[in-house]
Amino acid sequence: MTDPFMPEYRISVDQLRPGVFIRLEKTSWFDHPFLFSSFKIKDAEQIALLKSLGIREIVCIPERSDVLPARRSADTEPAPSVQAMPREAIDRLWEIKRDRTRRLREKKQRIAACEERFTLCIRTFDAILRGIAAGNPESGLEAVEFVDRLSRSFLDDVESTLHLMNVVDQGESAYSHPMNVAVLSLMVGKEAGLSRQDMNALGLGALFHDIGKAGLPKKLLKKRGELTRPEQELIARHSETGAAMLAAIPGLPEAAVLMVSQHHERMDGSGTPHGLRGEGIDRLARIVAIADAYDNHCNTADPNQSLTPYLALSYMFGQQKPLFDVELLALFIRCLGVYPPGTVVELTNGAVGMVMSVNPRNQLNPSVVLYDADVPKKEALIVDLADEADLRVEKSIRLAHLPPEILEYLSPRTRITYYVDPK
Repeated sequence: MTDPFMPEYRISVDQLRPGVFIRLEKTSWFDHPFLFSSFKIKDAEQIALLKSLGIREIVCIPERSDVLPARRSADTEPAPSVQAMPREAIDRLWEIKRDRTRRLREKKQRIAACEERFTLCIRTFDAILRGIAAGNPESGLEAVEFVDRLSRSFLDDVESTLHLMNVVDQGESAYSHPMNVAVLSLMVGKEAGLSRQDMNALGLGALFHDIGKAGLPKKLLKKRGELTRPEQELIARHSETGAAMLAAIPGLPEAAVLMVSQHHERMDGSGTPHGLRGEGIDRLARIVAIADAYDNHCNTADPNQSLTPYLALSYMFGQQKPLFDVELLALFIRCLGVYPPGTVVELTNGAVGMVMSVNPRNQLNPSVVLYDADVPKKEALIVDLADEADLRVEKSIRLAHLPPEILEYLSPRTRITYYVDPK
């Protein structure tokens, strides 16, 4: 058993044995075939590889080791004798690493393409939203077609994944919240097995849930701090105002109007505008309520008050559970994963990274973009934990606890946007 309080120290490679956790120093990530610069020695082959690379000393990290290194002299369990690794074996490891980096580079390219598509979606939605707010009948048909495309993307792509993307331009930020709520709602709807008709209605209701705020003063909507009672009452009326606006557009389903009217109702009767409770609230409106509350927790007007996705889910399930449909809330959490996109985590090898996307089939093993001071930020490594048998999430980390250089490298978004990655 190792001493968790023993400090790190340098050792000779000759002292290594399986179970010792090491960190490579004075060796660039690009100069060795290992995926990480810190890892636990698995077998004599890894020791042989280190020797073959001409590495003579490494740093031992006792806290993460299963055993301590052999002593330099007269150890009761001497380090195993190893031979240099054949050139062919080293070349094979390099090819594995190159193949992994190629796959990761392709994944980044797909994400960049998705970001571009999402930006185009926001611009399309901007025009539709303005038309709906102005009462333009043609905008209703455009909205139905727009949501139908989104719904089909979710329904047809079983592998749909959530990604974390950069903040949109400030001029478009007003439209990212309804898009977030729509995507999150549709994701839950897909998991719940909703029909195509219900999915389209859900998408419409989620997209336009806040349209009643279109006539409110911008100064009021951007106000920080507590609102006065008259201000609270004015904002609370946006649900009914929005429902009336949507009802006036021909071709939009009544279910969408009902969602707009009820998305601030709460299961315990504490919501607005009518204090409905339990089954008295439309089921689709209950989905939108969860997605709306979650995105508001993550993206407040004051970024310093925003919760990380992990904390937002924890808060909703731990403190706000009476407000929401528990079954749908559990479904929502299952869709986003144990560690939602945007969660900063520490891995079992000590690496720090940010969850970028969720693995629907294995929620404990998301894709993580890693911090590594030796790797340029633009080449930051993305690791699919499902591919790493010896690697898992150790714990989540609050942004306030991150050193400035890691915070800047990972660039956690002050605003989080979710979108589909249709293949």
